[in-house]
Amino acid sequence: MTKPPARTSLSLAGTILWLALRCGPTDGSWIDPDTPLEARVVTPLPVVPNKPKQEKKDKNDDASSSSTSTSTSSHRRRHKDPTASPTQFPTYAPTATPSVPPSSATPPPSVPPRRYELVFSDEFNTPYRTFSDGHDPRWTALDKNDYTNDAQHYYSSANAFTDAHGNLIIRSEAHDTEIVGFDDVAYRKTKVTKHFRSAMLQSWNKFCFAGGVMEAEMSLPGKHDVGGLWPAFWLLGNLARHTYVGSSEHVWPWSSGVCTDKSRTAQLVSACDRVQHYGLHTGVGRGAPEIDIFEVQAGNIKANTGNFLKMPVGQPFMSASYQVAPGRLPRPGEGWWPAPGQWYDNLTAGTNTSLNIAFY
Repeated sequence: MTKPPARTSLSLAGTILWLALRCGPTDGSWIDPDTPLEARVVTPLPVVPNKPKQEKKDKNDDASSSSTSTSTSSHRRRHKDPTASPTQFPTYAPTATPSVPPSSATPPPSVPPRRYELVFSDEFNTPYRTFSDGHDPRWTALDKNDYTNDAQHYYSSANAFTDAHGNLIIRSEAHDTEIVGFDDVAYRKTKVTKHFRSAMLQSWNKFCFAGGVMEAEMSLPGKHDVGGLWPAFWLLGNLARHTYVGSSEHVWPWSSGVCTDKSRTAQLVSACDRVQHYGLHTGVGRGAPEIDIFEVQAGNIKANTGNFLKMPVGQPFMSASYQVAPGRLPRPGEGWWPAPGQWYDNLTAGTNTSLNIAFY
């Protein structure tokens, strides 16, 4: 891991959340009064899939190419005659037969765009807020070691605050913190020194929801070509709490309501349960899926080299993911593209994006 700069910060100017399904208060008490009225209703943006690149045609197969030509034009030409059958992508020429049977039936009315009403917002425009446990109604900054993902840092609430302009600052710095941790190999407590300190803000057990639209404005820390930092904005089901690894065992990232031999033993609260506890109904599986709105990985490893040998995207990159169990088995090998039928069909990436084959 590349050592990060002595001090770097992530700045969050404001976050707005629109939701369709809600759990918790719906009386507007979670809405920042400084959020403009015009920002309190939104419709989702249309998704335009990225069209796969067309394979290059052999010049001998192009009816418009001269048989005596030694090179082909880089520009497509109109065909003089219709193509024999419908093609996968739009062409300059019409097809000989319609690809969709003509119909005189009146087309069905279009579905109006879905509207989302604001139920939570935080503009981060109040100076000198602090987020230690109990200091803020919306957020809690951890004072805790991070045991996950070989983390090199300690989370301190002192590293999360709003500045004189109200911007949320999450500061990462080189700072030694001695902790007493648990060695899960030797099964004993041991002293550990973490050489970096950062912060994490959580809304765990304060505000929960079941779907909608999220929006945030952030300035990311560090340099794009220097690794070592891993800024992220992400969601976790409320039954688990990040860094409290015991809370996520057999809970993350389960989301299944079907009783199977696998879920009976692997899912802590499964549809196989026949005894009701703590208001959790019998026959209903529960868990804590994860949605990573973004994770950013800086560095200088380029596409088609090193760990990204088989990928058209290299560092720096932004990753988004939906993590849920049970997943498809067997999974493709990390770093390799899935074989036909080995992964989920009809996944279409946007422009300049790729399936992250380094993580399944």
